[in-house]
Amino acid sequence: MADDADAMAVVREVDDVETLKALSDPLRLAILRTMMSDVRGSHRVKDIAQLLDQPPTRLYRHIKVLEAAGLIKVTQTRMVSGIQESQYQVAQFALRLSRDLLAAPGNAGDLADAFAVALNDFRDRLVRDIISGRFQPEPEAAEKPDPLGPMVVALDRRLTPERATEFRSRLSALMEEFNRPDDEENAVVPVEFLLMFWAPKEPTGESPA
Repeated sequence: MADDADAMAVVREVDDVETLKALSDPLRLAILRTMMSDVRGSHRVKDIAQLLDQPPTRLYRHIKVLEAAGLIKVTQTRMVSGIQESQYQVAQFALRLSRDLLAAPGNAGDLADAFAVALNDFRDRLVRDIISGRFQPEPEAAEKPDPLGPMVVALDRRLTPERATEFRSRLSALMEEFNRPDDEENAVVPVEFLLMFWAPKEPTGESPA
């Protein structure tokens, strides 16, 4: 298993529509996210089902779709009461959509579906943490601000081409840095982070006037 973990891709570039469709299902996304919380771990379907509060029978078909897309892989199998039980591991530390996939006009519907699922999943987890009290910004009067307090930023403005390019480049560099595997023994802080950047263009490829 160690060899499998060492051979794991740091970032999987999604460059085909079939893999995109595999990600465009709320339950499959939840399965993958649950497994990626422990990227080097080996996961049984019944354990994933328990974490997601789902019956295992509902997960098997989705597990097979993720396996066929190369997003997860079988690490070992064993016989349990005459039935073969498989254990699975994710095949990458992070996912990134390729530029060609994003740019192809014919992929617009599939991209919209995938983004809708991802945004809804992120929204549900954000709302869950707010309601449960886990989303805890420090009060304004706090003497020592919490270095891990939530940060909420919305940006909708116009930049020069040079500044927009610089902004995107720095965001990309930051993601490349933090997508690398961390020190596992001390990696105990769960972090929820969603980043999307786009500079709207007309279908002709020109920037809007």
